[in-house]
Amino acid sequence: MRPPRGGVSGGMTSTPTPLDVYWRPGCGACSSLRMALAEAGVPARWHDIRADPDARAFVRSVAAGNETVPTVQIGQRVLVAPRPRRVIDELLDVAPELVTSVRRWPLLRVVQWVAIIALVVTSEVLARAGRSGLSWAADGVAIATYLALRRLRSRPRGAARSVLVHRSP
Repeated sequence: MRPPRGGVSGGMTSTPTPLDVYWRPGCGACSSLRMALAEAGVPARWHDIRADPDARAFVRSVAAGNETVPTVQIGQRVLVAPRPRRVIDELLDVAPELVTSVRRWPLLRVVQWVAIIALVVTSEVLARAGRSGLSWAADGVAIATYLALRRLRSRPRGAARSVLVHRSP
């Protein structure tokens, strides 16, 4: 997972948040959690365990000596390697006011998969009609559509409410 541009995930929050997420760069599960929290509009403090020795020590203390990420602390509760849905469910129990929207299939994701399925079916019809060049082109457009819409979806709408914590050595 890449840290946000400028080291801050969208800006500083004016009120403290009970959600702390411990992550490290390159973690796919951390990226998924970041997107899910952003889609739900949940503010969070993000602690990079590679850059922050205190964060690394905390994760090791709750994960049996391992550096398992994401590790999420919601108030006094600690979740080690939770799925994004579990984090949102816990937040709905502990602090429902933090979750501004809960959607399992955001509209953009539905559009993405409908477009891809239509392009794959078109590709197959073209291939059966002997138009292999056009079939390959349709496959390429399907892949480009997937990548473009995935990139568009990865830009969190609610990121302005999250804070990334980095400590200088």
